[in-house]
Amino acid sequence: MKKSLFIASIASVALMSSAAYSQTVGVGTTKGGFTNQAGQSLSKVVSQNTKIQMRSQPFGGSSVYVPAMNAGKLEFALVNELEAFYAVTGTGIYPGRKHPNLRVVSATIPFRVATFARKSSNIRTLKDLKGKRVPSGWASQKIIIPLMNAQLANAGLTYDDVIKVPVASVVKSANVFAEGKADVFHFVFGAGKVRETNAKVSGGIRALPFDPSPAALAAARKHVPPAFAKPEKPSKRNVGVESPLHVMTYWYTIAAGQQVSADLVYQVAKVMHDKRAALVKAFPGWGGFKSNKMAINFKGLTYHPGAVKFYKEVGMWPPK
Repeated sequence: MKKSLFIASIASVALMSSAAYSQTVGVGTTKGGFTNQAGQSLSKVVSQNTKIQMRSQPFGGSSVYVPAMNAGKLEFALVNELEAFYAVTGTGIYPGRKHPNLRVVSATIPFRVATFARKSSNIRTLKDLKGKRVPSGWASQKIIIPLMNAQLANAGLTYDDVIKVPVASVVKSANVFAEGKADVFHFVFGAGKVRETNAKVSGGIRALPFDPSPAALAAARKHVPPAFAKPEKPSKRNVGVESPLHVMTYWYTIAAGQQVSADLVYQVAKVMHDKRAALVKAFPGWGGFKSNKMAINFKGLTYHPGAVKFYKEVGMWPPK
């Protein structure tokens, strides 16, 4: 009898352990664009290589899913370093609303963003946006507000110098642009929506260069402090780049709620590190992800203990 009880106890513990590792978790993304594709591909690779069933969960925008993650209603999310800082400190697009439970799991890619115009238009630089129809409002993606303010400031402009076209998100901005209701749209390089929009518009699109000069960069950093100017060349992936130029860039991260178990976060970080090729195969947008640069010292942000454990094991901690 005692032996039977012992065996049953062991079986019960094993079953509970198995269940713990087989849990389903969500990763927050937007309904379209880079984060949506990155979230789907990450979910696929994590689910194929662990007992974790990760599911991409699209929201109207990051300003919706970041609070959900902080409240413990979502385990993971793709969050750029600027929004993460705003959320944790209760500043910027989260005035007076601190989200103390946000933790960094990994840096992902240098996130390159740009404003695109029609090749057939006379808009060749950001300065040419004066008096033009520019997407604004960003009701579902508040983080785009400082990004567009930075793009305009880089050219010595503000929203007062353009005609505002209210949109909810970057996907909507691309749609109204394609419909001829706006002269430009804002998006990330490498996203499928950019290629789609390029194909829809007669003559294609062009990316407007970001001025890397010290004064222009400083003006942009008043709105996006971590921004830097990254040089890019024409390529199949860089849709809209006609000649070498610079684009505004900052880092994107995978974040987790503080309540997520250390073991769960450890496994996700390990899969990202060990299966980089699979991530890139699932979504080419992961091409800029470097498995030896997952731990970066982000100002004001804290890494999840599970991630720290993994980075110590592979010699990436503390961040260089």
